[in-house]
Amino acid sequence: MPATLQAGLDRAEAELASARNALRESNFKFESLADAFPHMVWSTLPDGYHDYYNRRWYEFTGVPEGTTDGEAWNGMFHPEDQKHAWERWRRSLETGEPYEIEYRLRDRNGEYQWVLGRALPVRDASGTIIRWMGTCTEIDELKRVQQALEDSQASLRAADLHK
Repeated sequence: MPATLQAGLDRAEAELASARNALRESNFKFESLADAFPHMVWSTLPDGYHDYYNRRWYEFTGVPEGTTDGEAWNGMFHPEDQKHAWERWRRSLETGEPYEIEYRLRDRNGEYQWVLGRALPVRDASGTIIRWMGTCTEIDELKRVQQALEDSQASLRAADLHK
């Protein structure tokens, strides 16, 4: 093999190794950042196929890694919330609108906890959606306090009617 061809191959191999190292470092930084958040972080492909969940998702849900990829995430929602969540998600995928919804998510103990789900599209320079990035934030305590307040207000109104 001519020396110039060998030198070109060596240079290409070195560039490839450097690119692989940069990709590994970038993935490590992203996962470290996503795992540092007190939220469940997830991402999808442009069509909505879920392809990433951070460690917090698996800690909260207790499901094995990879079992909620694709469309399997919806099975983790309370049955009464599944249809509405699908409708909202599909609308966001079709329109590019931000996704925001409150729903009950099954935790590792099989209990349903209220969460706030949010996602935004990531777009390339031409405006095409290349990915969706989302979070689930636990709001169960807030929802329970709101319900207790509503129940108290209803009791007060009922008592006022009987005066």
